[in-house]
Amino acid sequence: MNTRSESKHDFPMRLNLKERTVVVRPLATGDREHMVAFAQALLEDDLLFLQRDITQPAEVDAWIADDLQGRLATLVAWEDDAVLGYATYEPGRARWTRHVAELRVAVAESARGIGIGRLLLELAFEMVLDAGATKIIARMTPDQSGALRLFKRLGFEQEAVLRDHALGVGGLTHDLLVLGFHTRMHQEQRCEDCGIPVLEALSVDGARLCSQCYELRYQELGGG
Repeated sequence: MNTRSESKHDFPMRLNLKERTVVVRPLATGDREHMVAFAQALLEDDLLFLQRDITQPAEVDAWIADDLQGRLATLVAWEDDAVLGYATYEPGRARWTRHVAELRVAVAESARGIGIGRLLLELAFEMVLDAGATKIIARMTPDQSGALRLFKRLGFEQEAVLRDHALGVGGLTHDLLVLGFHTRMHQEQRCEDCGIPVLEALSVDGARLCSQCYELRYQELGGG
């Protein structure tokens, strides 16, 4: 699976989410310090499901290198010079998992509730489908109730519980949930304006739209 599929969106993408100007673009070489600062401000539970410790500069360097070499793909949401969140998808590397991609999404506490998580998920989902994945998985702890609700609302279903799989602060263990989305089990939805595939279209003015077109239409209709 090739992570360097062409997005149908132009980046950087600028959006107004609840009166906050958000810019989304791919992860870049000079983002290390900002990504480390973002990670260090996350709650401990938000770090448990990640594949690497992104609070460490060397791990972020490795992440950026993997992205540049096409082993994964990451989109980052910014407000001025601050990272508000990111979404990464990583294809299976073994021959028998080449149809599977894993999605990872993290959002800063200060940016939750304005739609950034959903926007990043939708954009990453589009890229995953373009890359040819037919199954998408996500991992999180049961304590991450907001992320769990978001993924389940978009059609992901719980497939496994790994007991005491994540080790947190003070040696406390946490269960890890594995959620899956099988594209063959869901009717394809596409934005009626730009035509991209979406996890769940948003309805406004009688049209079913992706997050970006929804925001544009909402502003045109005089939304706040």
